[in-house]
Amino acid sequence: SVGELKGCLQTILRERAVAAGPNDEGLVTLSERGRSSVHVQVSHVPNTSMIISLQRESQYSILREAQGKSWRRICDYLLVDEGADGCEVVMVELKKTLQKRSEGLEQLRRSLPVAKYLLTVCEVELQRSWPCQFSYALIAEKRTNRLDKQPTRPSVPLSTVEHEDIKVAVGVGKRFDFGALTARG
Repeated sequence: SVGELKGCLQTILRERAVAAGPNDEGLVTLSERGRSSVHVQVSHVPNTSMIISLQRESQYSILREAQGKSWRRICDYLLVDEGADGCEVVMVELKKTLQKRSEGLEQLRRSLPVAKYLLTVCEVELQRSWPCQFSYALIAEKRTNRLDKQPTRPSVPLSTVEHEDIKVAVGVGKRFDFGALTARG
């Protein structure tokens, strides 16, 4: 079951990488700290989900940093849940604004190997595998640094963009529905 996978992930990950799960109403707050802090809520998150924060764990020292390329930079969160016949992994990149959208899209694209690595460690550890679906979401609090006068909505609709070989759900706002972020969304 995916419960086994969740248990394995909790065992192999550092405690600070396991973010708080959904509250009683199925609400999770994803945040990015730093120069421009971002706080976004995701609603209707199943209580079976696991939220993994990759923010402090994304510096893989064996990877080279090159001008214009940052192979070390990956997404902020992995949301792992049960899928139709396996698991569902949503890679989420948070941005203060959409002005650096291409940077966020690249971070998402480079996150798939990390997600697959964590799942593979569990497959080796538990000697079984899970078919998984992968989704990508780029979430920004605002469109630009200018004062936004957009209405606050209970949940924000997402658009889809294609970047290289991936499809990414893109949204601007403070609250998003979990189902809309997933591949089935």
